[in-house]
Amino acid sequence: MSTSSVAIFSSSGIPSDGAGRLARLEDELAIARAALDGSAEGVVVVDTRNWRVRQINAAALVMLELDGAAPPGIGFDAICRRLRTEDGSTPTPAALLLAPPEDGAYHYVRGDGVSVPIGLRATRARAAGRDLLVVALRDASARMRTASELGAASTRCGITFSQAAIGLAHVTLDGRWSRVNARLAAIVGYTEDELLAMTVQQTTHPDDSGNDAVAYRRLLDGEIPYTTREKRYVRKDGTPVWVSVNSSLARGADGTPQYFIAMVEDITERKRSERRIRYLATHDAMTGLPNRAGLQHHLDGALRAARTSGLRVGVAFVDMDKLKQINDTQGHEAGDLAIVELARQLRRQVRGEDMVARIGGDEFVIVLSDVATRADVAAILDRVVGAPAAAACSIGVSVFPDDGDDARTLIRHADLAMYRAKQAGGAGYAFFHSTDIP
Repeated sequence: MSTSSVAIFSSSGIPSDGAGRLARLEDELAIARAALDGSAEGVVVVDTRNWRVRQINAAALVMLELDGAAPPGIGFDAICRRLRTEDGSTPTPAALLLAPPEDGAYHYVRGDGVSVPIGLRATRARAAGRDLLVVALRDASARMRTASELGAASTRCGITFSQAAIGLAHVTLDGRWSRVNARLAAIVGYTEDELLAMTVQQTTHPDDSGNDAVAYRRLLDGEIPYTTREKRYVRKDGTPVWVSVNSSLARGADGTPQYFIAMVEDITERKRSERRIRYLATHDAMTGLPNRAGLQHHLDGALRAARTSGLRVGVAFVDMDKLKQINDTQGHEAGDLAIVELARQLRRQVRGEDMVARIGGDEFVIVLSDVATRADVAAILDRVVGAPAAAACSIGVSVFPDDGDDARTLIRHADLAMYRAKQAGGAGYAFFHSTDIP
């Protein structure tokens, strides 16, 4: 089945040469697509502007009984019409956007009329200037059948428990491991005997212990039939490992609580991929510098701090004067190398509290935080233009609060001043003046 997939990049480094970088990125993208399509969890990415499906993986196509030739581009409302909540109502796309469930329990009505339990997790995201709804789907049928079989067939339970591909455990009501399988022992790096001599809290990251206590209390009080949460265990070697834990409470025939049942899945790689995605959302892949989104976040914070402290913030708009010439005479690979080298030199010339961002092909912005006077800004920029790569740049400068009170105005005024510096011959900087405004 031919499908489109959500792109996930690895955390490996990017080669310095352009051709190698492109090949590496294409290879990582292909691997990520194959990995996601091999996942048992379905993923649907929806553009909230028109509620059309932008990306969908193989598991979601099978789970939703969709033709692989149709998506992406199908309406997400067509999927929602076949979803049912616990009270039998149908959620709307807008409702999922406004109040996305962390792990909602739904039923999906198949084409043959059979209702299949679905675990749904919806999160909002923003990429390439678009607001997206990322919907993760999990077929809950297998888990429910497994839970039933564990209570009905002790022999089958033993085989499933010991040979399961995910971690399985029984936990006493006072929080001690009472039975664990080999997969769980491998996840945390202890032997099964070592785990049985420990409490769950001893293997849990200190920052996550409180969540366990709340979950177990709600199960004991009968508020919920099961709970799903993400947390960290601490391996025997001291390293943290991210896991997804599904917990339920086993009760006797008279309803008396007996022990907790835990299903544990190692999600460390998924978490690493999510961190990489979040990083790429705010950083430039070529230079590693913050991108426009990262610049906006940092500059907004710097302005808030300056309003409190009474200090100034300098915004320098940097434009390479000769990138087109380099591309035309030496090739785009040489141009890419020139961009990377300029980024490196700019970062070295500013202070630790300052930030350099790349916002376009040959455009950079430097944020100079906590400066007292325009002379302080000039002193830093004198170092910047002294760098070999920066000597071939035109730089425009605006200063908060003199030249603007918000990030957008300051960047625009710095851009206008940059054009005046370029008209003066480039290879230098110019402060914004009101006459720069057309």
